[in-house]
Amino acid sequence: MTHPEGSPEPRSAAEVRVTIASLLASLGWVVLGLLSLLTGLIALITTTAMGHSANPGTDALWVWLTAFGISFGVPFALSAWKHSGSPDRIRATMAWLPTVWNTAGLLVATMLIPDITGTALRKLDWVVQGQLGDSHPTTRALSALGHELAEEIDPAGGDFPAPRLKPSTLSLENAISVPMAHDGAAIFLDVQLGGPSGKRDLTYLFDTGASYTTITSDVAHELGLVVPKDAPTLEFNTATGLRESRMIYLDSLAFAGITVNGILVSVCDSCATEHTSGLLGLNVMREFFVQMDYQDRQMQLIPRMHEGRPNRAYDIEPLVHMEIEDHPEIWLGRVRWVILLTNNSSRALEEVLPRVEFKNGPILFGQRIGRIAAGAQARSLLVGRATANTTERGGSVEFTLSLAEAHW
Repeated sequence: MTHPEGSPEPRSAAEVRVTIASLLASLGWVVLGLLSLLTGLIALITTTAMGHSANPGTDALWVWLTAFGISFGVPFALSAWKHSGSPDRIRATMAWLPTVWNTAGLLVATMLIPDITGTALRKLDWVVQGQLGDSHPTTRALSALGHELAEEIDPAGGDFPAPRLKPSTLSLENAISVPMAHDGAAIFLDVQLGGPSGKRDLTYLFDTGASYTTITSDVAHELGLVVPKDAPTLEFNTATGLRESRMIYLDSLAFAGITVNGILVSVCDSCATEHTSGLLGLNVMREFFVQMDYQDRQMQLIPRMHEGRPNRAYDIEPLVHMEIEDHPEIWLGRVRWVILLTNNSSRALEEVLPRVEFKNGPILFGQRIGRIAAGAQARSLLVGRATANTTERGGSVEFTLSLAEAHW
């Protein structure tokens, strides 16, 4: 059989098979090269994180160079040593050797030192945090990825542990009995307010509906308390409804031998009457276990005894503005947020512990802040799992910011 002059001859089946085999071989080498690059990058990032975790004070450039040498330099040195003088064979070896080398290294690290590897992975965000910042999406994504991997390798490592808040106990021997008015409709207590200029004995009305204790502007002046025009204002509850007034710091309030130090009071002239100088609110009553006996017209107050300084988060929280730096994004169901706290009070705050409570989800705590000066701003890093099934970036979730603990 003849073919027209100039027309190509048909390829045989053997030639087709050889062509397909060559294409598959080329594709295989490409896949091997990409796999080596991928495993090398994973090993590079992991080794960098481990190096930083082991030597946090070392210059970042040296950490990166050392990690690069371990992940890529060693396989290349082995290839060059084994196939010296044969560039083609070196290139071929480098297509698969980094995969074997780095995969073996990662397996050894996860099996023999899972705690060290897990700790390093939980700090994976360090790789970009210094250049991009705490709240950059890349930093948050690496943090989420690192924690997810670490949870598989070292589940016991965990995120920031829930803090141990200082407990309180009831002092039954110091219980106080307070009589109600004859008709049982009111409870009056003789209290002593303390300020920079001295103390003042007054009669107060215990108001179960008042969120905060009140003080008149005249009494505040007598005690040496300054009420600046720009003092923080707060809308709070009373038995007669909502009121808005300026809030200031009161040194102490005492009655029946029990002293409550460092409370927030509302400057409210209209809260005083001919029978009482002000309202005793829940921020004071939180320091007691309260029992009401309406039949015998008695109220019993059992003081709470604290281990160390009493927690004043309830009083301090209205004076602290809290927000999430940048957007509150969620990656892989995890958060890495920076909480910005601004102290709007006239006094420094200490041992401030912010808290994030997710709707239908967990409660997470940020890092404790040692001190925030008056008028200053501080940052607290919060890391943890937000929800079990939120896996997409920017997943919407409702949450509330509050203070778990704070001291004047």
